[in-house]
Amino acid sequence: MKNRFFESGLVALVAMSVISCKKGDEHVDISKPLVIVGQTISDTILPKKDGSGNPIPLKGTMLAGKTYHIMSDVTINEGDTLYLQPGVKVLIHGDGKSPVTSPAIYVNGALVSDGTKDAQNWFTVAETSTVKKSDATYKDDAANDPAFKGYWGGFQCGGNAKLLLLRWSHIEYTGGAWGTNAPDYGAASGDARFTIYMNSKSATPGSLIVEDSWFYGSKDDGIRPNNVYMSLMRNTFTKMGATGGESVNIKDGVIGDMAYNLTYGIATNGLKTSGSTGKSCLVNIYNNTVVNCGFRQTKATRNGSINTETNAGGYIFNNIIVNCKAGLRISFHSEKGRPSDTLNTLYNNNLTAIGRGKPMGGAEQYMVFIEPNQFTLKQSYDLNGYINGDIAADGTNNGTNVANDSLKYDPMFVNYDMAAMSIDRNYRIYQIPAGADFHLKSGSPAIGAGVYVGGTGKNAIPAKPTAPLLNQYGFPMKVVTAGGTFGANITAPNRDLGAFPTDKSGNQHTY
Repeated sequence: MKNRFFESGLVALVAMSVISCKKGDEHVDISKPLVIVGQTISDTILPKKDGSGNPIPLKGTMLAGKTYHIMSDVTINEGDTLYLQPGVKVLIHGDGKSPVTSPAIYVNGALVSDGTKDAQNWFTVAETSTVKKSDATYKDDAANDPAFKGYWGGFQCGGNAKLLLLRWSHIEYTGGAWGTNAPDYGAASGDARFTIYMNSKSATPGSLIVEDSWFYGSKDDGIRPNNVYMSLMRNTFTKMGATGGESVNIKDGVIGDMAYNLTYGIATNGLKTSGSTGKSCLVNIYNNTVVNCGFRQTKATRNGSINTETNAGGYIFNNIIVNCKAGLRISFHSEKGRPSDTLNTLYNNNLTAIGRGKPMGGAEQYMVFIEPNQFTLKQSYDLNGYINGDIAADGTNNGTNVANDSLKYDPMFVNYDMAAMSIDRNYRIYQIPAGADFHLKSGSPAIGAGVYVGGTGKNAIPAKPTAPLLNQYGFPMKVVTAGGTFGANITAPNRDLGAFPTDKSGNQHTY
């Protein structure tokens, strides 16, 4: 099931050059050959207009070291590619006050942002006297935090889009409202636009590849795909959703993997999958770290960490959940969804920890390991303070959370005090503390607790012979093209839990 997306007419040239650019404190050094797709884009004020004043669609290559200004909606036509070399900054001039003044990037062909660790790319808002950026002082103030203003409209992909690939890229301040074209994207006028929306209508699904990137600030969901092949690897999501929304909200027809992601301070869930009746959604969710999520969503049965709903399945292993409203949920019922695809779901080897084991009282919310009366059970190698109850006729479990076990499963992060971050209202803080480090200290119960290739016993790669889809796609699935400039870099499960294993092979971000 490899998704080969490039049409024969696409030509990639290599420019044998070295570019060094310095502006203020910004320094970009690129010493390897640079890819060029089509013609280079030298104009930095975009979109350009034709003789009738109509915007000219974008295609070609944005050049390393340049800053491009997006003044209104831009479009990449079907069959065309926009390629960003490493070290490109894209400033979107939006204010979030209307659809017209909240530009979006419409992808009907392919967009590839090819940043590197040393030369990262940026898609962010142009700051002005009235368009303010957020800072570390906003910790629990969604009503006023500029992170949730929705200054621009994100990446909106048409039904025939072939590829959206973001690598070592920063995406910030999305959520600008839809206008009259909302129905074309399954939305209503006035709805907040998701940071990434991709819903493939073609016979061969498009590919969504996001890796080693940062998402900061959105009014609603961050990534919302439908009917695509997907790989989301080693990303960081912060301040996603003002009073509702997930960092990743995966819908029907999506097949793929998401792993080694840190989701911190998300309104509802860090990671969510939810298909539709009669159509599969199968995503492997492994080696993610989910912290302080679920507390800006006040509606019931919305969970707060990793959540699967209607007809969604996959392997769910090696995750760490800390100080979230609730742990992993394999849903029997939710406010909107129907049951998860339990046949094609297998989960174990997940750690869930909460900093204190008693109800917080008043307006504060209770953290639980597992929400009762769902399909979720504590599995044989899970680390959490839950006791399974009787299994009802419908398959749900009415177990209990053991309050005194709260501190027992501290994953012992290098620099994040689980107990301290649960008291007062610290659990609601959605800004990653400066210097936080989610690697594991020596002695952590998460070290060596994961499944991995070559592992035996509790560490063996899982199998479920009775699950046809799990057996068809595997773990990881690797349904997207792998390797090279236009493919995914997929990291397999690690013997340690979480996004930051001790062998340093996972998430590479520092805070």
